[in-house]
Amino acid sequence: MILLAGGTGHLGATLSNLLAAHGHRVRVLSRDPSRARAHVPAGVEFVAGDVRVASTLEPALAGVETVISAVTGFGPGGSGPGQVDLRGNQNLIAAAVAAGVEHFILVSIHGASPDHPMELYRAKFMAEETLRESGLEWTVIRPTVFMELWAGIVGDSLIKSGSATVFGQGENPINFVSVRDVARFIELCVADRRLRGTTLEIGGPENLTLNGVVELIAASSGREPKARHIPLTALRLGAALMRPVRPDLAGLVQASIRMDTTDMTFDATKLNARFPQVQLSRLADVLPLPSGAASQGGQPHGFAL
Repeated sequence: MILLAGGTGHLGATLSNLLAAHGHRVRVLSRDPSRARAHVPAGVEFVAGDVRVASTLEPALAGVETVISAVTGFGPGGSGPGQVDLRGNQNLIAAAVAAGVEHFILVSIHGASPDHPMELYRAKFMAEETLRESGLEWTVIRPTVFMELWAGIVGDSLIKSGSATVFGQGENPINFVSVRDVARFIELCVADRRLRGTTLEIGGPENLTLNGVVELIAASSGREPKARHIPLTALRLGAALMRPVRPDLAGLVQASIRMDTTDMTFDATKLNARFPQVQLSRLADVLPLPSGAASQGGQPHGFAL
């Protein structure tokens, strides 16, 4: 039995479908199982629980051999990385140890480090350290930016208003990885014991600017590649003003600033050579996106997200 925490997000919903289709027994941990049922296939079990509340986790782990944590508190309305990505994962790891779980797979983020300027990256790194010291067999997955999420954010505004919203200049190359590919790597980690005790850095085959994303979405939808750019000065001011009252939105703005100003590239050469069975998806391969893709299935992960 596999317990999947974060099973209704962009990655989680894709992963639960993949695992169930390939014959794995899957149980999804959810604060609201009745609401979560719409995002996962028939045959998947549900159990109520919240990683932020350690006392709710014991029943979810009965009979579980593998735990996959794809939870995040990052994004609008989220509880914050400290509450979910760090303490929530620490609660889940401790419960897995107590339940005698064999293998724990943690979805982290590419670039996680103890001194990163963003709380999300620090929280993910500290959760990784907790897992490595837990005594469990472990695998850490570090994906880059989720392709479907950000194509949805850009594409929704283009399709609905005729003009995409781009944060910053939109000329900084960014590596986007499809959640379908991340899900396939996670399934490999479930099945292949040789991947235990490893940290996998996962990215897509191309580095694209947000302006390039607008052009690809426009071409796939028959629209003009128009974009409205929000200047970095406005983004920085907005993040500062929102931080005391809406830290969730301030964090998302901070992420968009990072995407426009820091190195977000990834070289997939070694990944391709090591895992030739996974054909990495280009953005053109996942277009057109379904309507409302930006908001589908819960919070953005890891802006892997």
